[in-house]
Amino acid sequence: KKHGIRFAYHNHDYSFHAMDGVLPQDVMMNGTDKSLVDFEMDMYWTVAAGVDPVAYMKKHPGRFKAVHVKDMMKTASGHESCVIGKGTIDYKALLPQVNAQGVQHMIVEQEAYTGTNEMDAARDDAAYLKTLTW
Repeated sequence: KKHGIRFAYHNHDYSFHAMDGVLPQDVMMNGTDKSLVDFEMDMYWTVAAGVDPVAYMKKHPGRFKAVHVKDMMKTASGHESCVIGKGTIDYKALLPQVNAQGVQHMIVEQEAYTGTNEMDAARDDAAYLKTLTW
């Protein structure tokens, strides 16, 4: 704290799977001091859990300082990340709403490269994001 270092938690879908009727994400949100603990929402995993990212941010205003911007495509075995704008998450509509919630950092993350590679995906992610306004 003395050196300005803060703790932040990054969710996956399991944070939104109820245990004994309670979401672990809610336990963390409600049980931590907002002056000490921040949260980074991985919007891919939030959507994968069936939770609306903006609605959840509104439930906990000011707690999400960063987000992972990662798109999702359906696969035979479930889903995987893909180039932003090529998947099922509507970032054109979502990012302006996320920005309005006071998010300070939006970080592109991609973990799978089906039909592409790391460098081409990074170029394509950046090109898509440049088409958006908010």
